[in-house]
Amino acid sequence: MGISEEKTTEVTKIKVLTTLLLLMIFVGLLTASWLFMSWLTKPGNFPFKKVELVNQLENQKSKELQRMTANVMNGGFFSLNVDQLRADLLAKLPWVKSVSVRKVWPDKLLLKIIEHKPVARWLSVEKNSDLNETQLLSQNGIVFNPVLTDKQERQFAQMTLLTGTNSNAEKVLTNCVQINKKLKQLGLAVKQCGMNERRSWKLKLSLNNDLDLKLGKEKIIQKLERFINVFSGQLKQYLSSVESVDLRYSNGFSVKWIPAASITGPLTNSLDNSLHNKALTKKSRKQE
Repeated sequence: MGISEEKTTEVTKIKVLTTLLLLMIFVGLLTASWLFMSWLTKPGNFPFKKVELVNQLENQKSKELQRMTANVMNGGFFSLNVDQLRADLLAKLPWVKSVSVRKVWPDKLLLKIIEHKPVARWLSVEKNSDLNETQLLSQNGIVFNPVLTDKQERQFAQMTLLTGTNSNAEKVLTNCVQINKKLKQLGLAVKQCGMNERRSWKLKLSLNNDLDLKLGKEKIIQKLERFINVFSGQLKQYLSSVESVDLRYSNGFSVKWIPAASITGPLTNSLDNSLHNKALTKKSRKQE
């Protein structure tokens, strides 16, 4: 074997050894990194010492929040899955609309929770709904179902009751807000508003008595304006004697009087004639 061949063989050996050495170093570093990350993300290491809520809550009970975050204190700074915690809080705390979770080195967790703002009580008309279930509707048209304290029960019992299907909750809220604004012209407050199981709109108004308005399925705002136009003048004084008004006609409505109402004789005839002339001319067949 010549000198050149010996040199070639030696160079080859060196290259192989170098490659093996680099491979061993790489595997060693990889193993060390894996062991380090396993140690780093072990729940018992770098535990949280404080979970801090950065804003005040009005309705969400602190005990429920503490129970939800109790496991966080047993975890570690690097082991905590922030996205999972956020999802759990949204899923298990009905009052929570949105939540921000931020870790602060070395041992603090900051939570910022935005609550739903209830604007009405909600009753679902869907067949599979529990009519006795307490539900609320947020200002964004979101139906949520919190467990209420006695104080909250009394507080929210005064809210307007809206009805409909959960999928149409935002539409119901938008329409009922518009309806309520228009009825203020007559000094009426909406006590109940929404759709029934047949998607027909119905209102219950609060005056001296509960006044029912049936609006049907279409052109509900136009029908409401027809009612307002008739009763905004001289006939306004007789509203307290009305039991219900059926506006499900194309160009008129019918009135049902309270049986005990003291509207008799010539006054009744005069009132009926006024209603007929202003609203029931050419009364058409119900279409809804």
